[in-house]
Amino acid sequence: MYKFIFFFLFLVSCSDILYNHDDTMSMLISKELVVEKFGDPTEITKTKDYDEYYYDFGVFEERVNYFDPQISTVTAQPKVSEIENEFLPQFRIKVSAKYVKFRLVGDKVIYWESQNVNFPTKKK
Repeated sequence: MYKFIFFFLFLVSCSDILYNHDDTMSMLISKELVVEKFGDPTEITKTKDYDEYYYDFGVFEERVNYFDPQISTVTAQPKVSEIENEFLPQFRIKVSAKYVKFRLVGDKVIYWESQNVNFPTKKK
């Protein structure tokens, strides 16, 4: 039992432990830290209550499978050549934005949001 505990502690101490994306983003509590991490924003929106820093990282394309309800996998198909029996692929490409958004009041981050990005960091 003790060997297992020591072995586990050895593995944990030698591995590269990372802060996950949510932890990393939550550590960005000031405008200075946000700009240091991501640089100048793609777009700044100023409202009466806060400023919004938007960082655009392009788009994320994902192949999404779907099935046409008119095609049945249960019914028998007549015997035809392979070429005549080919079906068009049943998928579509879903395109989603990749971005990070921060809302700031003065120099303080009050809210962050991200989509299709992952920014883990090493613990110091």
